[in-house]
Amino acid sequence: MIGNYGLYLVTDSGMAGGWQKVAGVVAEAIDGSVNTVQVRDKELDDTTFSALVESVLSVTEPAKVPLIVNDRVEVAAHFSLDVHIGQGDMPLEAARELLGAGPRIGLSVGTHAELRAALSGSVRPDLVGMGPVYATSTKKDAGAALGVNTLQALAADAAESGICSVAIGGLNTSNIAEVSRTGVAGCCVVSAIMAATDPAEAARSLKELMA
Repeated sequence: MIGNYGLYLVTDSGMAGGWQKVAGVVAEAIDGSVNTVQVRDKELDDTTFSALVESVLSVTEPAKVPLIVNDRVEVAAHFSLDVHIGQGDMPLEAARELLGAGPRIGLSVGTHAELRAALSGSVRPDLVGMGPVYATSTKKDAGAALGVNTLQALAADAAESGICSVAIGGLNTSNIAEVSRTGVAGCCVVSAIMAATDPAEAARSLKELMA
């Protein structure tokens, strides 16, 4: 396994009851042993999204939990944070130019072709997010479900090139154990924690199932 992103929470402001409540859910999730947090909100303007990042950072920083910004490269650069971008977001070359050499860049891939393109480009991602592993309604533009066998093959290909991978899409207590054994460095969850009545207990339950 390359790297260790562990139990990786991707935030959802709607599930939290509004962006102002996201940091509180994140704090509870960290109490439940979440290892990595990504702030994602496609609806907020940049100013409000920056306020969201700042509020979550006030929770993750003291706990020494890495914080990653979804999509908004300029916001990530402002806070000197890692970023995760999708296939339709800013090109890797432009993202690296904005971020400089320090922050890491994650890229979503859902096919072998997308992974090959990412690995052969002039700027390679530091991490690939592979999915959706299972069908999910959380991300409206998610592609077809990969399944565990394809995920395992993609993770192996990425590892051979020295690239870390995490799995995302439909992960919950019924399947996270199997996914965690595929060679990925992290398992990303959204609704399994963000929509939980007790985020800390939900995180603990998920973490206990991971290999």
